Formats: sequence, structure tokens, C-alpha cells
Amino acid sequence: MAINLTIPTTWNELSFTQLKNIVHQLEAYQEVIKDNTYTLEEASEKLYIQISKELLRGNTQHNIKKALEELHPEAYAPLSKFIYKKVERTRFILSVKIGKEKFFGPDIRLRNTVIAEFSFADVAFYKWRQTNNNLWLSVLCATLYRERATEPTEIDKRTPFQKLAVDNRADKFQKLDFKTKLAIAYTYEGSRNHIGATFKNVFPVPIETEETKNQPPKKQTYVSFGEIINYKIEGDPSKLAITNNVLTYDFLSIYDKEIANMSKK
Repeated sequence: MAINLTIPTTWNELSFTQLKNIVHQLEAYQEVIKDNTYTLEEASEKLYIQISKELLRGNTQHNIKKALEELHPEAYAPLSKFIYKKVERTRFILSVKIGKEKFFGPDIRLRNTVIAEFSFADVAFYKWRQTNNNLWLSVLCATLYRERATEPTEIDKRTPFQKLAVDNRADKFQKLDFKTKLAIAYTYEGSRNHIGATFKNVFPVPIETEETKNQPPKKQTYVSFGEIINYKIEGDPSKLAITNNVLTYDFLSIYDKEIANMSKK
């Protein structure tokens, strides 16, 4: 008997529950490989099965059971392949609760963030990926998720970004469950990937040549956007507050054009 299944085919189609569970599986897989708990083949098979099951979430229990019984595991390969490619999640969890407090997240693709916020979040994300320290993960979440503003605007209901307020919020976000924090981090990564694809002069992809294609990739030097902001204001503190509050996409659009014009000259 034919069964009808609803299965997401893109990162943004994942429900928040699916997103949290899948990114947790991906992180667990990396830890298993690093610690050599299983062979690569065993770990990959376990990951594949768990993600395939997760993609079926949202269907009836009867249909899920039938699908797992009647479909061979390889049948899920084309359905789940988008998970193993570049992270393209750009739809953030709307809000999170820690105790009695509620914190609101940024808009899709980070389109309502200001450049100071993006700069601070980017450093936190980079530090977390470099150190695997959960504190940096909490800092990232505390940067992006904030209390409701007393006077919300049309584009942002969050209280305005203040760098000095992040530390206090980060202590609170240490109590947020790990899966939710991972989901926020992966959505940030997906949004950053989108920004990188949009502003290619700011985020250039290394050009592969005959000489370099068989060589291991060179480690890229990380340049924070805080340094770029300081360069843009030319050491004039009076320009800092105005520049910091420029929307990320507007700032990067201007900077991208400047780089393109310099390249032509």
C-alpha cells in the first residue's frame, strides 16, 4: 500500500525540533570521529540512520513505521544529501525562554542586525569553532537573542545591541539547553554563508590554480569586522557610534563596492 510522506528538502524547511536534533547529531558525529570511538564507516552509518529518521518526523507514527520497514536505507540518500552539504539554514528560532525571561532572535538571514552586532557575533562564532568552548557558544546566542525593547521598531523587536550587556546575558544563556544553542549557531553559520555568497568581494573564495589544487588549503587569517570598522572610521571616535549602527547588509554592500572599485583601479 502506498504511503504519503512529508519530508523536508532544504535546511529552512526543517522544523525547529528537526533542526535541533539534526545539528546535535552532526556535532556528536564530529566528536565521535575525533575520539575514535567508532570507525568512520560505523559512525557515518549511525549518523545517516539518525538523520533519516529525523527527516520523517512530522508524519504519522503509522507512516513512519511503514517507511522504515519497507524502504531500504539507501532510499533516503537523495533525500538527506542537502544536510551534508553547506549549511544553508537562515531561519532563526523566533524566541527562547530561560526561566521566566524571554529572548527574541534576529530576522531571517540576519537582515535586521547592525554591523557592530554582526562583528561581535562573528568573533564569538569563530572562537567557538576554534576552541569548542561552550562559553563562546553562549556568547554568540546572547549577542543575537535579546529582551524585547521598550519601544520595538518595525524591523526589530529586540532591545538595541550593546556590547557591554552581552556578558551578563551570556551567563544566563549558559543555562539554555545545548541543542537549542547549536541550532542558533548553525543558523548563524547558514546566514553567514548567505552573506558571503552575496558580498563576494568581502568574502573572496580562494582561486584554485594548477599549482595549488593538489596542495592542502592554506590556513586563512581571521580578520574581525571590528578591525574593518576601525579602518572605515579612520581612527575618528566620533564616527564610531554611527558606523556601528549601520545595518549589516548596508555596511557590507558599501564595502563590497569599494573593494570592487579598488580592484578595477
